Amino acid sequence: MFVLSNLVYALAVITRILVELEIFAVILSAVFSWIAPGVYSSVRIFFQVLSDFIMKPLKKAFPGLVVGGVDLSPIIAVLILVFIDQFLITTLFDIARSLR
Repeated sequence: MFVLSNLVYALAVITRILVELEIFAVILSAVFSWIAPGVYSSVRIFFQVLSDFIMKPLKKAFPGLVVGGVDLSPIIAVLILVFIDQFLITTLFDIARSLR
């Protein structure tokens, strides 16, 4: 059972890294859009492509997330990602711990 426990633990760690990277990309993409909205660099495009993984479906599902000219979709995306981290990934860690 320890092999299955280690597998679940490794999946939880990898998933946590990917979720944290996505949170970082969403925040940086939002900051780049506020600081220099018309300027595009390779760094900005990289983080934009990473953040589009969650932002495009969110904007498609909720097109009216702009309030007073401010797009609230990055905030909603970060909240969703934090929920995934706190619920799904923590559950995976608990399952790995119980399998030992």
